[in-house]
Amino acid sequence: MIIDWDEIARPALPANCGWRGTYSVRYSEIGDNSLAMLPALADYMQDAASWGARILKLAYDDTVDQGMAWVLARMVIHIRRYPGNGEDIIVETWPSGVARRVATRDFRLIDGKGDVVAVAQSFWVMFDLIERRAASWPDWIEERLPEPPGPKLIAPPFRPPFTSDPLPEIDSIKARPSDLDLYGHVNNVRLMQWVLGATGADAKPDFHPESIDIQFRTECRVQERVTVRQKDGFAAITRDGDGVDLVRAQVVPKNRTALA
Repeated sequence: MIIDWDEIARPALPANCGWRGTYSVRYSEIGDNSLAMLPALADYMQDAASWGARILKLAYDDTVDQGMAWVLARMVIHIRRYPGNGEDIIVETWPSGVARRVATRDFRLIDGKGDVVAVAQSFWVMFDLIERRAASWPDWIEERLPEPPGPKLIAPPFRPPFTSDPLPEIDSIKARPSDLDLYGHVNNVRLMQWVLGATGADAKPDFHPESIDIQFRTECRVQERVTVRQKDGFAAITRDGDGVDLVRAQVVPKNRTALA
């Protein structure tokens, strides 16, 4: 996907549903090139999404009493420039529409000079916390969604790209309690870390790709053992017990032109 960064910068933050916050890159979030790693930026966006949901009364605290919560089904991120240690980054976010019971939320990351350094679109579904499956939307959810929604900054393909070729096994990981979030499953940013840890050239880590399109297909629970598989930028996290792909992703390296 070709990104027109001038177009990404043009829309104003929606007055009816937009949220803006500032995040500082910490020493623990940088790689060996002194730049923030992609999971750190994804973590900022995850936090911003929770604050953005609060202003609509659609955050975890607003849904948990009904036995439901939003879960991330897919995220598409494009990076223009990775920020450095100590740099402040503004994250702007807003809901950008609903299709087939999937709500989208867009993100724009801006540096101190006012330049857009990253853009993302996320896809969310309602999750039944008791049955551990996708949930139907009650009327009050739809009533709280903004009308109109904010603009879509990017237009990813409806179906996430993936390969039909077999993917070789690269790593084996066991989900530990420290990997879990408040929903009791491995957090999506941790799953992204596992993918990026094996999707670089020669199966080496690449935490600074140009883009990622990652699909979270089903949850990973504590003590489950999974296998990370990867080839040519396509990756999957597969549960050992039944062979189900919990995560699928396509990662485009920053130097893709040089590799082509």
